[in-house]
Amino acid sequence: MILYGGRLSPFVRRVELWLALQHRQVERRYVSAFADNFDGLLAVNPLGRVPVLVPESGEPLFETSAIIDYLEDTADPAARLLPASGPERWRVMQILALSHGIAEKGIALYYETARRPAPYQWDEWQARLRTQISNGLRALDAQLRDMPGSPAAEIAACCAYDINAVTFPELVNTGLEHLKAISAAANRHPAFAGTYPRKG
Repeated sequence: MILYGGRLSPFVRRVELWLALQHRQVERRYVSAFADNFDGLLAVNPLGRVPVLVPESGEPLFETSAIIDYLEDTADPAARLLPASGPERWRVMQILALSHGIAEKGIALYYETARRPAPYQWDEWQARLRTQISNGLRALDAQLRDMPGSPAAEIAACCAYDINAVTFPELVNTGLEHLKAISAAANRHPAFAGTYPRKG
């Protein structure tokens, strides 16, 4: 399998960690959606977005949730990271949805502040994004405190927390003790440490 994506994307990281915890072999191809030619992304995804996973069949898969669904569906039952059904699955899926939303807002704020020229930045929009990220992180911290450990939930939460810790550390300075502990513990694992987000 081949995984396309950069070193900062929390969505690429979530897929890479899922692959690692399922003990699957994958070739990483580092690309940038900001490169003039999309670093070849358009050849595997018409939208030029990451992540893109090309399985052994050769048919590219894109969008994080669709890739995760494929990995769960094709994994040995003992290697699956999501609960099979019922309330436990619904709770984990909500953690994944909340984490994904937090990560999306973090990336939107990063693009707005680091990629958009200063004269065209919108202060009110940045403030709204910061509120959404902060509220989301507090809600995620509370939800994780009240549920038993889940590899899938902790992967998603760690990716959402870490991207904001790297890009906007002021948003994670207060509280979030449960999320901080999950991130610290996870990033002692080689798979997490090796995929920690890097700017540039």
